[in-house]
Amino acid sequence: MDQHFTEEELSLLQGKFTSLARKYNSTTTYVKMIEYGDRKLNTRLSQRIFSDVRQLVELFKPLSEKELAKLKNKINV
Repeated sequence: MDQHFTEEELSLLQGKFTSLARKYNSTTTYVKMIEYGDRKLNTRLSQRIFSDVRQLVELFKPLSEKELAKLKNKINV
């Protein structure tokens, strides 16, 4: 599994460490280590946290101009 996030993705994730830690009953340090690639994904917990981090990145990532135009066409704006 690719464990690397870009600086832009990491900036999108600022402030999300606590929520993920609470969700998985772990520490914010553990979640940060996973997000920054300092922790291997060799446990079920670390893999689940990493999966949620990937989903959060996709959720908060701004749309490109092409994706935005496509969406506008779809809703007829």
